[in-house]
Amino acid sequence: METPRPPAKADSALLPAVNLVENKIKSDHQFPAISDLLHASSSGEYELAIPSDWQVVTKQRHIQLPDALFEQYDLLECRCFMGLFPEIKRAWITVDHRLFLWNYEDESDFYSFDDQEQIIVSVALVTPKPGVFVDTIKHVLVVATPLEVFLLGVGYDAGKLAGMRGSGSGGEVTLFATQISVPADGVAMTSICGTSDGRVFMSGNDGSLYEFAYQSEDGWLTKKAKKINLTSTFTSYFVPTFLSAKHDTAALSMVVDDERRLLYVLLQDASVKVFWLGADGSKFLQAHHHKSIAKSAAMLCTQFFEGAAADGVAFEIASMHVIPLSESRTLSLVAITSGGCRLYFSPIKRTQRYYEASSLPAQIGEHQPEAFDLVHVRLPPDLQPTTSRSMQSFAPRPILNVHTGFYRNGTALLAHTWNEDHDAIVGAAPACAHIRARIPRQPRPTLTEHASSARVEGRTWAIAEIASAGAEGPTSAGLNDLASVSIAPTRSFAVLTNAGVIILEKQRPVDMLRALLARPALQDSQLKEFIDAYTLDETCAMCFTILCVDDYSLHAMSMQVINAARRILFEFGGVPHYAEPVAAGFATGGGVAVALSGRHNGLATYLARTLQPVWGRAATLSKTDRVGASRLHIGIPTSDLVEVQERLRHLQRFLNNNQRFVPDQLNQMPVQPVDSSRPSADVASCWNAESASLRALFDLLVRASEVISFLCLLADFNLPVISDSISEAQRKTLSGILFSQLVSSETGKLSCKELILALINSQLKQHFSIDSVSDVLSKSCSSIFSASDTALYKALEYLKLAAEAEEGAEAVTLANEALSLLTGISSTLTAKQVRDICEQFEALGQYTAVASLSLVCASESDPNNDAMAYWSDGKPANDAREPIYHKRMECYRCVIELLDKRRASVLNAKSLAQLPNNDALFQFELYEWLVANDQSALLFQMRAPFVEKYLSLEPRTLERCDMLWHFYIHENQFGKASVVQRELASLSRDGFDIDLARRIEYLSLSISNGKIAIDMVRGGQIRVPTRELLSEEEEINELVALLRESEDQLEIAQVQLEIQQQLRALGGHETLARTLDRRLFTVSELYEQFAEPLRLWDAMLLILKASNHDDPQMVEEIWLTILRTVLDDSQSTGLMAVASKVSRLGSRLYPSAAAFPLPLIAGILAELSRERSDEYRPGYVGDTLVHANVPHWAVFEALNMLYVKTAGGDTGTAEFLVREITALTTTWMESTQGGSRDSPNPNEDSMPVMAVDEALSQYIVNATLNNNVELKNEIQRVQENIRRIF
Repeated sequence: METPRPPAKADSALLPAVNLVENKIKSDHQFPAISDLLHASSSGEYELAIPSDWQVVTKQRHIQLPDALFEQYDLLECRCFMGLFPEIKRAWITVDHRLFLWNYEDESDFYSFDDQEQIIVSVALVTPKPGVFVDTIKHVLVVATPLEVFLLGVGYDAGKLAGMRGSGSGGEVTLFATQISVPADGVAMTSICGTSDGRVFMSGNDGSLYEFAYQSEDGWLTKKAKKINLTSTFTSYFVPTFLSAKHDTAALSMVVDDERRLLYVLLQDASVKVFWLGADGSKFLQAHHHKSIAKSAAMLCTQFFEGAAADGVAFEIASMHVIPLSESRTLSLVAITSGGCRLYFSPIKRTQRYYEASSLPAQIGEHQPEAFDLVHVRLPPDLQPTTSRSMQSFAPRPILNVHTGFYRNGTALLAHTWNEDHDAIVGAAPACAHIRARIPRQPRPTLTEHASSARVEGRTWAIAEIASAGAEGPTSAGLNDLASVSIAPTRSFAVLTNAGVIILEKQRPVDMLRALLARPALQDSQLKEFIDAYTLDETCAMCFTILCVDDYSLHAMSMQVINAARRILFEFGGVPHYAEPVAAGFATGGGVAVALSGRHNGLATYLARTLQPVWGRAATLSKTDRVGASRLHIGIPTSDLVEVQERLRHLQRFLNNNQRFVPDQLNQMPVQPVDSSRPSADVASCWNAESASLRALFDLLVRASEVISFLCLLADFNLPVISDSISEAQRKTLSGILFSQLVSSETGKLSCKELILALINSQLKQHFSIDSVSDVLSKSCSSIFSASDTALYKALEYLKLAAEAEEGAEAVTLANEALSLLTGISSTLTAKQVRDICEQFEALGQYTAVASLSLVCASESDPNNDAMAYWSDGKPANDAREPIYHKRMECYRCVIELLDKRRASVLNAKSLAQLPNNDALFQFELYEWLVANDQSALLFQMRAPFVEKYLSLEPRTLERCDMLWHFYIHENQFGKASVVQRELASLSRDGFDIDLARRIEYLSLSISNGKIAIDMVRGGQIRVPTRELLSEEEEINELVALLRESEDQLEIAQVQLEIQQQLRALGGHETLARTLDRRLFTVSELYEQFAEPLRLWDAMLLILKASNHDDPQMVEEIWLTILRTVLDDSQSTGLMAVASKVSRLGSRLYPSAAAFPLPLIAGILAELSRERSDEYRPGYVGDTLVHANVPHWAVFEALNMLYVKTAGGDTGTAEFLVREITALTTTWMESTQGGSRDSPNPNEDSMPVMAVDEALSQYIVNATLNNNVELKNEIQRVQENIRRIF
């Protein structure tokens, strides 16, 4: 069902009926989900049905196995298996190496496959992978033998099914050899299943799980088909099978949950493994393994004795069944035990399990399940007869002997071994009436079921649900069988035994009532008992289901059933009476609540359920054809419309033929007062209330039938062709409108009118007479036309006369008369009508009328300004406000097009300022037109109120963004201009052609404007905050933070620019260089994608500085590489080139310890100096670092640190460092001569004199110990100079 739009305003006359219908539909939808009913840890309550001999399922027919299959069975030598393929209406039987597909619909037709000689161990019907097979192959048959597993393509032609239920041919099946197979390697595949996207899983008797992976052709490195062991470890490939210690427990069966992307595997030890297939369905990960299911069940339910040692009953799971999301979002699997219990499992954590939909993720299956817990144990029913109406959860019951089962949508069928030759099919289904009766007094009712058993011949091999021809499909009511309005059974099942196939039909409450009414000696007490059990309202609704059928079905029923159903309506249907307010109450004029009769409520319920299949669906949809044109189509299949209309017509015929619904003699129906304290009951007012409600229901029925007739008429006249004459805006307005809106809302009336006018115009354009269309419309859609049509046609007549008038004054008078009429009905005019009328006004020279009518129509069509709210919300798709928005746009376009034609006289600020400026949407359209005509300067000159909002609209363009920050500067809003410029610098979206240099320019402008904004705020000037509700201090803090971020980003951008320049200097990297123009990269990206792969060493250091990333090993490697490269360059000048390189880099990197660690650099320079001793001069290291803008004191500390590290070791290195320090000290002292200490910052390059003196003293001691007299004397001279100067 399509997503419903927000409800439109309903027609006041139909409002009571619409509310009743929608409340009934809502009530049916609110029937508890299975997880809500199983909120306790266990349950076992069963209710005796009425009539007491009612069966959950009844046998429709028994189809014996063909004699030819029995003959094949007699040839059995080894193995025989059986199963059902309901998708192709076939039962499958394997006899040794032969496979038979039996058409149980045709009873005798079967297809045999014996093209191979190996014993077949298992088969499965799976969905093929997309793109592997031809389109005619919709299924793939997987056949497993001990030697190989191969695929057969299955072609199925379902079109040969006969129309009448029970006599279909079952379609035609054709098998195709695919030549796709994999070796089985002696492993018997015990179970096979497939996913909806074509993956095939197999469980082997060796305990492993396999995947049959296949593709259309062999690849370079891949085979066309291969068998993948999904559960073996890596080491198992190298260990021979006979040396393996043990095998994993073999699997019994597997089921796939495509919605949750899970695979459930039942093992022989009665444990269950859960594998997650990944969000895209391509993975295979074990998520959970529940090993103690019996123990968990015993903890949840004290009456669960399966697997208990005292009873000696082994715990086994007979079958597993996936619970689809449509049935429950919290329960995912139900396992049926051999004792007949149903075990419900949940993949949701306990804390989230109690919220069926609100707290759960929308996309279930996107993540691995967090749990796999047994959350509920459902005990089996007692098959022994009982006189009690209900069987409580705590009542003792025998353990069944179940060997297979079925579960779906609340219905469970269990194959219980009755004796050696017979099984009993035990059925259980929710007792809908009992559950609904509990809801008012028990907000979370527990599950109560009806149960029955039916004996079948032979041993049951499989149970599957099949489609019932002629029956309605599953409704959104879920478990609620009361919501059915079809007289045919809604669900059928096939039970395969070794004697044949038994077709079972699920019985609903309406089937129970029909069976009850068909009894020869029906007692009133039996009817009253049924009414008490199912309520009068529901019983009356069932009577309408029985009576409002087609003539064929009506004649097929006995007169006894028909008369009994009528009798219930008119004799047991009740009367309206005064009561306290109830759900189906009706207030009289005096405000007293009237409880309407069960007959009335049954009618409302039946009407709601009849309309439910189409009520919330889109009546018309816009679709794009093969040539790309958008056209309207009927959104609901005609077959669905006709089916609903047939039921409506049968109901209308029944109501017309039975006027006793509102008796003429009111006094014949006594009114029941609520209590004696009230005045005497007004009998007439009660019946009048019921009569008014019945009239509204009848009118709604007629209106719905007329709308269906109208939609069918549009389909007959080819709505897609008719819609060619409808504008795109009208198509969007009409597309997606709900059937309920067409029936009951004012919007629906307008939409019908637009479609009718389009139909008439289409006929006129083809020069066809519209008499026949008019006759059909007047007969089948008489309620759609309104009085406003008269005014419209009158105004069009005035305009036609004005065009033919000879005098100008007469033409003006007629045009004004037309404008007056059109203004009065402006809210009813469509966008196309407005455009056509404006063209006529323009032809008459009435330009003011064009603007006036267009803007009035835009305003009147949207009194609540929903279009503006829709625009503000980002124009969400499929929104009810979208057509309103597009209609206003069409109205504005009439004005804009007129301005475009007269641009010579209107393209000035004065003329444009005269247009209304209180309509933001119109202003936006006007601005768009100005920009498109290269008149953007007028936006600033007009000083219109919505310019800023317009320039901020999505999708943003570079031109509009540049205009926005210029606008902010024009308005002295420098803070906002700074924000926009920073955003432009950071943009990476397509359509913004901004190179790196321009991004740096934007960042520089952002920094400048940010500083101006800060100065303005601090100076107390008039300011506009970057965001609303900011104080002055908060504004300054935010601007400062923005400024710092921009400065940091500018530093990184400059590194990015240097990388780009280096790439272009290297040559051959232009593509990479252009990549750097696309956006601003982070320091990590610059390093990983550019600097590191291309060995841009200088850039690496700049990145380390920008990121302040401390990696001593990396930075040492980089510096060694850089300096060694310079030193070893044959064209370099040796140590002088190294000094130059260090000076250039140091001036950019210092004082970054991450990129320019002084001790490291000094150490490298010292090492290189000693290697090139012939080029070395004393003081080289210190001078190099000082020229890199490193202060003398920092160089001293670095050299002294190196000396301390080497003082006890290499005396040569220590002496070298001492000479460097003395040279540095001498150089510094020389720089301090000449009054430098009188400079403004005398301490910025000062040396720690005391520390230097102490260090020199230590050097003298060490030189004395090493008998280095020369060095000692040199140090003493330097020390004497220091002491003399300082």
